[in-house]
Amino acid sequence: GTVCLSLLDEEKDWRPAITIKQILLGIQDLLNEPNIKDPAQAEAYTIYCQNRLEYEKRVRAQARAMSHQEL
Repeated sequence: GTVCLSLLDEEKDWRPAITIKQILLGIQDLLNEPNIKDPAQAEAYTIYCQNRLEYEKRVRAQARAMSHQEL
């Protein structure tokens, strides 16, 4: 999917000194507090606004599914 993270946008907050750790922490923050002013995923945004518990359930399920995939 698409990640709408200002750290990755050259016209916003991107700097060559940004570390992988900062990017991953930024993505983690988006999972906890999505950017409702600039949603990258319309379906996820709608679920987040209408049913926060369902949103959190789906995020956990995706995290579990991705953690079991081979790299």
